[in-house]
Amino acid sequence: MSAFFASDGGVGAQREEDAIKNRASDSRHARRVVEEGYNRIAQAYARLEGEIDWPRMRWLQKLVNRLEPGSSILDLGCGSGVPADVEIAKQHRVTGVDVSQTQIDFARRNVPTGCFLHGDAATVEFAADSFDAVISFYALEHIPRNEHATILRRIYKWLRAEGFLLIGMEAGEYDDVIGEWLGVPMFFSCFDPETMKHLIDEAGFGLLESAVEVQAEGSHEVPYLWLLARKRPGEKGTA
Repeated sequence: MSAFFASDGGVGAQREEDAIKNRASDSRHARRVVEEGYNRIAQAYARLEGEIDWPRMRWLQKLVNRLEPGSSILDLGCGSGVPADVEIAKQHRVTGVDVSQTQIDFARRNVPTGCFLHGDAATVEFAADSFDAVISFYALEHIPRNEHATILRRIYKWLRAEGFLLIGMEAGEYDDVIGEWLGVPMFFSCFDPETMKHLIDEAGFGLLESAVEVQAEGSHEVPYLWLLARKRPGEKGTA
């Protein structure tokens, strides 16, 4: 779920000018904004995604190449399941979580072999050692950034020994801002790339590869941070 402010799906210098400078310190309020927003713009978002290839499938392939067939993968912020979970389900078992019921309904139709749960990536619970890999594309920036470290530690716990983590999120720094996106209010919150790398390390992951890549969204280009990491042995993530 990409995060950008302009109603045509773009960002640029106007991002800060267009942003509605409302603070959303209450995470429950932030969740409601994201949930209601994605329920309303699910179709518009699908059209935006379909405009041009984005880097995520290339990064997903980097991950899949490291997995044995039949691996169990969790997608936090799975959206409609297209295209990532459709591809994953060809060789692996996929579980998806999304705050938008509309998106979950789409995912269940698009990936009938997957297990899709309507829930919040920040509060959903899974047993320890449940997954071989966790992915999250365009989702963390819709969760208050002061919760990101906790989420990463919980992911560590859910992963099996030497499991993988793949994240794609905006390469920006926004402190709990609500702005207009695709014609609806939307919540954004993220740290700068170097801080995110530090959080990944502190959560118990070894960073395998990272990059900032630009992807086209409408008539604009948006930089995204990509992080591929692996669970280090002998450490424990804590909620």
